[in-house]
Amino acid sequence: MRVMGGLSLGPLALSADRAGVLAGVLVLLLAAWILGRRAGQSGARRLADWATAAVLTAGLAARAGFVAAHHDVFAAEPLTALAVWQGGFSPAAGAAGFAAVSAWYLARARALAAPAAIATALALTTGVALRAATTGTPAALPAGLMLQTLDGQPAPPGPGPVVINLWASWCPPCRREMPMLAEEAARAAGVRILFVNQGEGAAAIRRYLAREGIVLAPLLDPDGRMLRHFGMQGLPATLFIGADGRLRRAHMGEISRAGLRAGVAALHD
Repeated sequence: MRVMGGLSLGPLALSADRAGVLAGVLVLLLAAWILGRRAGQSGARRLADWATAAVLTAGLAARAGFVAAHHDVFAAEPLTALAVWQGGFSPAAGAAGFAAVSAWYLARARALAAPAAIATALALTTGVALRAATTGTPAALPAGLMLQTLDGQPAPPGPGPVVINLWASWCPPCRREMPMLAEEAARAAGVRILFVNQGEGAAAIRRYLAREGIVLAPLLDPDGRMLRHFGMQGLPATLFIGADGRLRRAHMGEISRAGLRAGVAALHD
């Protein structure tokens, strides 16, 4: 059974969504450059300017839309709005930004409307195809998997709804997000947040938590079975498991407070 995974490019791990968007952006810029050359030097420059402006505007609009939708979180932590590597974008707002800047540019250069439409279609097709290729059937929690507490006692991961954070103390982004995740775990209602360590021993985990002053009850997955089962390409990874025990969404890399709360809220839908 294929599971939700992503794409690994050397040390860079991208979720299926991010991989699709990145591929689409690259195809858009390349197609605009190739098609623009057929329109002469002036046309090439104007088409390239459109593509660059459309991509940048779409990105800014998508981020702004997400920040606005979670204004309460960002009002308390305004600088986190700049942490775009943590994810958090509104597809609808991004599409609106792309459409607005495209309409403005192409109204002044109508001859470029056709090549711009072709470039956009190629970009969308590429992004959707890559996302489909890197996204499989939502998997269920591994049958018979038994995690361990720090004291070596067996602990099942289910049932859902539950948020499972896969982490390790040697992972810098895991360490950055851990204090925030611990705070959210203490306040979350109706959804458990489990911290499932991948491959480390109890002694190393205890030393890390004591050194950082973090209070939580982690679980151990000594063989990293959960990471492999869900097809995650690296750490950290945050899995949102529904009441049916199946994966509803997955976030690869460091997650923001707003992204975590959005995922938790979706589990109640």
